Amino acid sequence: MKYLTDLKKPTLYHLLGKLENDGLVRKTVSRQGNRPERFTYQLTAAGHARFAELLRANLQDAHAAYFADDIGLLFLSELPAATARAYLAEKRNGVTQNIANLERAVTRHAPHTPAYHTLRHHLLHLQTERAWLDELVNDLKKRSVRQDILECLAAADKNPNAERPPTRAQKAAARPKRA
Repeated sequence: MKYLTDLKKPTLYHLLGKLENDGLVRKTVSRQGNRPERFTYQLTAAGHARFAELLRANLQDAHAAYFADDIGLLFLSELPAATARAYLAEKRNGVTQNIANLERAVTRHAPHTPAYHTLRHHLLHLQTERAWLDELVNDLKKRSVRQDILECLAAADKNPNAERPPTRAQKAAARPKRA
């Protein structure tokens, strides 16, 4: 479950309490020996109906994907290309670690089970994310070269009398000619 949601136990119990208040689940309390109380939740008839309705809507909906990272990407041009590449390399390392974790988790589930398909869904998204990060970093490498050229040109425009390195044509013209 930890690979699929960031839902924490306190949040889960809060939501179960709301579902119980709404008559969608029934809570039973049991205890064995010296062990702490154990709470078991079961869907009521109204809960089953609501669950079926929500499940249908969830599986049929082709909602747009929103990624929290996109906000940072919108401001990527505010960073020097080298800094952006370093940040994205860290991100890629994290994505690669998550891929490794999911690959191990997938092997613990029989193929063609809901857990297997759900984990594979996340795994394929992460693999695509990593490939996209590689493309983005390569684009930033190109941007860095363009930035260097533009900075040199801007510096030359500010100081037109500064000594400039010879161009290829000037270097070729300066070479001794063979007889």
